[in-house]
Amino acid sequence: MTTRVKGLIKMLLIGVIAIVAGILIINHTDSFLKIIMIAAGVGAVISGAYTLIGVSKWKYTDLTKRLAIIKGFESLAVGIAAVFIALFAADAALTVMVYIFAIGLLFSACVSFENAVVAKNFDIADMKSQFILEGVISLLIAILLFFKPVDTLVKVVQVLSIGFIVIGAIMVIVAIISMCKKPKADTIVVEAEVVNKDK
Repeated sequence: MTTRVKGLIKMLLIGVIAIVAGILIINHTDSFLKIIMIAAGVGAVISGAYTLIGVSKWKYTDLTKRLAIIKGFESLAVGIAAVFIALFAADAALTVMVYIFAIGLLFSACVSFENAVVAKNFDIADMKSQFILEGVISLLIAILLFFKPVDTLVKVVQVLSIGFIVIGAIMVIVAIISMCKKPKADTIVVEAEVVNKDK
């Protein structure tokens, strides 16, 4: 089995897995929402711990450090609550948790904008655009979650599942078409060297 065939088989398998995953997500949206909440909760806990550990090393203003500490504890609390609610609480608690996430994102946006303002005064001026981008993204997601929290998450999951199916289908089609085509034979060009002999 050539390397080309192995690569096409791998692409085919990944495509099939993506299609199956997309179908499962569509048919079990509620369960997948809980998985997303658990993953987001774990991410929030890691982010909060990282912020609290690193804040002492940051060369920021006292206000920025205080905001970062509050953000760190807030991320820890929200993360732990998200995991607990996803595992043990009723489905109705999902809406409450989404609102809590939205509030946390609003505070994160405020901290990011504050970082962008003070960045030019320290040795991280090149990170100003990154802070602004983080703040804008957090703010937009928070606004979406405040308007229709559960509906927004359901639509995101549905779009994600459709994306899995479409990408998987494309990979399967490309792999099958490539397998049906015969590989082009490599053309070996040999250059002849002319040697002049003195008579």
